Amino acid sequence: MFHVVIGEFEHETNTFSSKKTDYACFCGREYMEGDSILSYYKGTNSEMGGVVDTLSGQKDIRLWPSVAADAIPAGPVTADMWRRVRDVLAATIAKAGKVDGVLLCLHGAMVTELSEDGEGDLLEEVRALVGPEVPIMATLDLHANITEKMLRCATVLCPYRAYPHSDQRERGIEAAGLMLRTLRGEIRPVMRYAKRPFLLAAIPTAMPAMHKHVQRAAEFEGQSGVLSVSIGHGFFCADIKEAGLTTLCVTNGDADRAQDIAEQLAEGIWQDRAALQRTFYTPEQAIAQAREENLRPVVFADVADNPGGGSTGDGTHLLRAMLKAGVRDAAVALICDPESVDAAFAAGAGSTVSLRLGGKQCPEVLGEPIECQAYVKSLHDGRYVNDGPMSGGLAVDLQGSAVVVVDGIEVIVVRNVTQPYDVQIFRAHGIEPLRRSIVVVKSSVHFRAAFEPLAKKVYDIECPGLMPQNPRAMTYKNLRRPMYPLDEI
Repeated sequence: MFHVVIGEFEHETNTFSSKKTDYACFCGREYMEGDSILSYYKGTNSEMGGVVDTLSGQKDIRLWPSVAADAIPAGPVTADMWRRVRDVLAATIAKAGKVDGVLLCLHGAMVTELSEDGEGDLLEEVRALVGPEVPIMATLDLHANITEKMLRCATVLCPYRAYPHSDQRERGIEAAGLMLRTLRGEIRPVMRYAKRPFLLAAIPTAMPAMHKHVQRAAEFEGQSGVLSVSIGHGFFCADIKEAGLTTLCVTNGDADRAQDIAEQLAEGIWQDRAALQRTFYTPEQAIAQAREENLRPVVFADVADNPGGGSTGDGTHLLRAMLKAGVRDAAVALICDPESVDAAFAAGAGSTVSLRLGGKQCPEVLGEPIECQAYVKSLHDGRYVNDGPMSGGLAVDLQGSAVVVVDGIEVIVVRNVTQPYDVQIFRAHGIEPLRRSIVVVKSSVHFRAAFEPLAKKVYDIECPGLMPQNPRAMTYKNLRRPMYPLDEI
């Protein structure tokens, strides 16, 4: 019987955000310990779902679930929170006694109050507990800043291949499968990597300039003896020394071949660096073009106020521009504004209420509150279940929400922020996006997995925000230099 400890600790840290991510932040999204992890994730479209469903039915595997913690991106994880997870994981390893493998679902871009390298620190402590021979494997987000410490302490790392991250479950299945084959003596995985001084912006993997490199990785992976090939884009909103591009290759015992493949993949991306850029609309350009083309529905993506990258989700620039232009028949997900939710609940559904909507957390960047008279269309508990390509089957709790109508625009206002990448955020609030002219989401890329099939056109709109899509707009202090595109290399 093989004893495998599993756990999750995920946070994408935007170091330009001043909001610390503490235990309460994790509880607001996801925090659990012990056997409840198995029932919660079973059958879900998530990394841990893939891990649990692959390993729990194996007769030669005993699973030891430790902790599962995930918080919405924001500023650094507090020291107390990091130690809490570390301690639960260490206690589970001690309880298991004989540990044959450790399989973790991590992000790869966690910064803590203690260190720039939250995952590297965690993997280092796990390695010290289980010894040098026990396989330690982990899934990572595609936007992982993969550090030397992570590479040194892990046996295998499996980043997502897709952005939007529609392959989370597949990566969990991949990591679990590699763990099984390793424990059973069928393979001897060897991982090598290559790095280039390149900060990628939020590049969808379906974008032709990026897709060809994803295809090349898949072609390498199809060769005999090659177990896994992947690309870590890095997270450019983390001002840390080791941010940037990393390619990974895992082979069955052939270190030289793994290194060669990693280098070939990294060099190909590096040579295409000038093409790996995106273009954006201003609000005024998007509104004018949408009117001219008269398609419906279209999606307006407020890319720089993306809660999934650490912004607040209460920016008002795009909504203000739509109101100024007289846009009607539009729905917005979302504005995070507990004060306005409270006012809507106090007034009651069917009432009209004076609001200072949005703009509470960082008005100097994201825009001042919108002074308005809002009709309270409906009130909700804010709970729904994702059913799309990303995190399907996982519950979301907005901790109370309201739909208010401002001059013909429906706005979902919430107490607890989330990135609105699943269509259910609208349908759970009584809004059918297919029946609106314009659907607004505060998301950079993830929304595309669920919304692009429904939309006649997508407009990526860049307003001032905490997640600008061009690294040149950021002021870095800790990042190693030179680094493209900040520096010409």
